[in-house]
Amino acid sequence: MKMSPRGLRILRVLLAALPIACSGGNSAAPITPPVLAPAAATVLVSTGSTSLAVGATTQLAAVVRDQQGRNMAAAVTWTSSAATVATVSMNGLVTAMTAGTATISATVAAANGSVAGSVGLTVTAPARYVAGQTYFGRNNYIEYVAGNAPVVLTAPHGGALTPASIPDRTAAACGGIATTVTDANTADLVRVMQQRFFAKFGTYPHIIISNLSRRKLDPNRLPAEAACGNPEAATALAEWQAFIDIAKGAVLQASAKGWYMDMHGHGHALQRLELGYLLTGTDLDRTDAALDAVASFENASGIRTLSQFSPLGFSALLRGATSLGTLYANNGFPAVPSASDPRINGTDYFNGGDNTRRHSCGADATALGGTTNGNICGVQIEANFTGVRDNAANRARFADVTALVLEEYLRTHWNLRLAPP
Repeated sequence: MKMSPRGLRILRVLLAALPIACSGGNSAAPITPPVLAPAAATVLVSTGSTSLAVGATTQLAAVVRDQQGRNMAAAVTWTSSAATVATVSMNGLVTAMTAGTATISATVAAANGSVAGSVGLTVTAPARYVAGQTYFGRNNYIEYVAGNAPVVLTAPHGGALTPASIPDRTAAACGGIATTVTDANTADLVRVMQQRFFAKFGTYPHIIISNLSRRKLDPNRLPAEAACGNPEAATALAEWQAFIDIAKGAVLQASAKGWYMDMHGHGHALQRLELGYLLTGTDLDRTDAALDAVASFENASGIRTLSQFSPLGFSALLRGATSLGTLYANNGFPAVPSASDPRINGTDYFNGGDNTRRHSCGADATALGGTTNGNICGVQIEANFTGVRDNAANRARFADVTALVLEEYLRTHWNLRLAPP
């Protein structure tokens, strides 16, 4: 059929409007590639210094980049390859612990597992600390008076500094608990304990004091509760632990074994010393036979290694005639447990906190950064106010008695001598 000129023109218009279906045509719209969601591809770790002296700190930073090389926000997990050499906080603050090398890594989750970046650190031997001289951490928050005796004393809750740059600790910020009560005069107590010890033996115990108010830092807690996420408080906590580790290292190098006491103050009605061996009140209410029957009580305690060395049974070390509590009681300072006050029997009692768990020789020490069954053992002492902490004369009297008590106790049970031969 022959088409009219007008029909041909209409057909040409319709054909021109149809899309070209063949693969070689150029009239189809360009295909836009899909946009990929950012995913972690690399982690870069930077530090101010890759060489630290023991006790020093450095702040690391991690930059996470996606598959396009762009910076992206991502949660970072910090780890150390050798926590005995250098520890790292959840915020990337590194604390040098002992001489050696460690790799600090920052890891983030990725589509196919995880990606990480790292930096190598060298920790060098510390500068020589002079016995009797005072050294401070940043802003004088933590104070270390070096010693040369095999005894380490700490006072975590006697500080008074309240810098505005560190917010007050609250239960909400600290994971549900935030005790902020000050242990009055405990910093003064350990200072005079060091002085009276020197007067008797001619050597200084090591002392470490937190000068921060407990409202700002609780050094007797694990990091989340101790510093409540504040970087400045976390730095002070790291310095607190580092100074204690420095003191312990000096003790072990000089004497091969040593004694640790974490000094606190209680407000309980009974005016007596509460000796915290890391055993509960229920544990101490058991009979001597029950305490000696199984190794679990001894193993959990802060005097584990000392007890294994001593020829006496474990219960005798807790409340026998030559126990620490009995020696204090015999010298005018009632104590529990002791021969005269052997059990708790439902009364108020503190059994020891995280400092004693970490820095003595019990079962929890290694997990917290110390040494389980190591050669530094110890207790937490909760000192009553009246007669011990209330005035300078009573603090001095307690310090004199402590020197006598420790000399007898450590010599008798561990062959560790404080007095010169």
